[in-house]
Amino acid sequence: MRTSILAGFLALLTAASAQSEVKVSRTFSAVPGTKLDTTKLRPAIDTTYRKQPKRPENELIFNWGLPDPNNRLKAGGTTDKIRASLIEGKFPAIGATGWTPPDCDMGVGPTHVVCVVNSSIGFFRKSDGANTFLRTSEDFFKGLGAGSFQFDPKALYDPISKRFFILFLEQDDANKVSKSLIAVSDDSDPNGTWYRYRIESKITSGSTDYWLDYPGFGVSKDYVGFSGNMFGFTGGWLGNQFVVIDKAPLLNGGTATARSIQDQSSASVKLVSSDTTNLYALSVDASDRLKVQAVDATSAKSVTVTIPPVGQPQGSVPGPSGHNLDALDGRLMNAIYRSGTIVGTHAGTVGSDPKLVSRWYDINLNSWPTGSNPPKLTQSGNVAGPAGAYYHMPAVAKNKRNEMALVFTRTTSAIQADLMVTGRKSTDAPGTMGAPVVQSTTPVPYGGAGGYNRWGDYFGMAVDPADDLTFWAYGMVGRSDGNWTTVVFPFKITSYTELLKPIKAAAIDSLPSQGRLQDKVTSKIDLVDGIFSNIDSQVQAGVGLATSLTATYNTGLNGTTIGALQVNAKFTAPTGATAFYYIWNVQTNKWEQISASPATQSPVKFERIENQASPYVASNGQVKVLVRVVQPNRAGVSPYTLKVDQLSVSVATRL
Repeated sequence: MRTSILAGFLALLTAASAQSEVKVSRTFSAVPGTKLDTTKLRPAIDTTYRKQPKRPENELIFNWGLPDPNNRLKAGGTTDKIRASLIEGKFPAIGATGWTPPDCDMGVGPTHVVCVVNSSIGFFRKSDGANTFLRTSEDFFKGLGAGSFQFDPKALYDPISKRFFILFLEQDDANKVSKSLIAVSDDSDPNGTWYRYRIESKITSGSTDYWLDYPGFGVSKDYVGFSGNMFGFTGGWLGNQFVVIDKAPLLNGGTATARSIQDQSSASVKLVSSDTTNLYALSVDASDRLKVQAVDATSAKSVTVTIPPVGQPQGSVPGPSGHNLDALDGRLMNAIYRSGTIVGTHAGTVGSDPKLVSRWYDINLNSWPTGSNPPKLTQSGNVAGPAGAYYHMPAVAKNKRNEMALVFTRTTSAIQADLMVTGRKSTDAPGTMGAPVVQSTTPVPYGGAGGYNRWGDYFGMAVDPADDLTFWAYGMVGRSDGNWTTVVFPFKITSYTELLKPIKAAAIDSLPSQGRLQDKVTSKIDLVDGIFSNIDSQVQAGVGLATSLTATYNTGLNGTTIGALQVNAKFTAPTGATAFYYIWNVQTNKWEQISASPATQSPVKFERIENQASPYVASNGQVKVLVRVVQPNRAGVSPYTLKVDQLSVSVATRL
């Protein structure tokens, strides 16, 4: 939620500064409300659509100011290498709730994903995407005295305490209420007990009351914190507020000490989790500066980091038939702490080109604020499309291999909103990301024509705590009725395609009554080399003239260690014949058809990764594949010889 302010309030944001510090201004108690047991809410899954009245969303434009004329830093771009390996596990999450936009965020635990939107909360099993809980935030926080306008949700999983944390903001103009609703699970399974808090967020300065909007949310070793822009109920702006709460009492539903830190020189701050005592935060300070902050129970320390210049979005994101999307104002959309670094992202422009790019940053903290060296930009890049393609709404994360991933929305005059993903390996050239991959699409124009249709304030991104490698993303797309829905999907960055190794065939043969194999060149069947295995066609009653070739491979892997499986076939067959491709499913003990096409469309490739590949690898490592070509019985059809140049298998070990 946003409101308009005068640019003069933000003039102080454009001045560069050395380290500064803002102290705690107020200490108070975070008192628990009644506990919630989600297993006792009935029904556990409530998909009732509750249409809400539209609330006006005015632009909050932070004038970044001109960059330093001596700034010669350049951001990197994208390559043609595919870095995102999509893996089994994509599932639809929360659909339209009656609120627009959804503002998607997520926390990923060992077994579940907790998804939050305006204004609902859902739990989903990672293994199969099953929805085990879905209720409105009003249901979830019922009994705390919270009002009905609950918005800007956040969710995260803390691997230190092994708990989920949820944040919703609450606001009421008429009664000048600004609260923050926080819930903490009692263990790593979100189904069950949650400790709940309704925490004061309002600040009174002079005769003006201010409310908190656009939150950051994070958990450190010792603290739980949130931040937000402070707007007057009747106008005005008071900068950013941090609220820092002792973490330990919240884990058992106890009363905790909370502290308020008012920082009038920051805006749209993304507070992030860390495994240190400090919470960290990142925000845009100027067109070529970011502000980095370290926050604890006593103060918020701040320094600025110089970045390649980036332009502030102006106007809207043009979509099909005038269905434009809101470009927002270039604010930081998300930030993640990782092993002494912070990565963050937002949308902006480059040079005179009006299209939006997804700009990302990787900042080395250099042990700041305890070390003597200040934070420094390690690398940054622009994920940009061709002319007329707007890349916006990005979220970024980094895993233990220092691989990075980015999810974002692509919009053009012909594409309303594609959910895209890209990434980089730690060994890639600095500032580069791989070629973006489409994850989900929007089938029809979204929202009304000619307006600034809200596409949310942020997407969610997290790294799986189970392996500290797999990325999980949570974003929105439009659906066929013009409303919105959300989708969750996991992926890895190291491309399995790069790791595939060919396996020599152990044996080849033909199926009975499916052609006569004349040449058993087993050792050459994995190569496209012009050395053929020749199979003479054979009449199969009621079918036609048939040929087949089976091949067996000893991969040395099994269902739990297989990372990727690729099958390639190349052969010469008569026009009019149809090729069928099969792989032996060890779970069903049957040949499973994986493709069929005109035989003249050879070569053919079949790929599966991780759990999708597991059913095809026996416990002894064997993989069996089959290509079968059929020429239907009709006048003029004569016997033929199928000439197979390649029927090969390549595998990669699971990452």
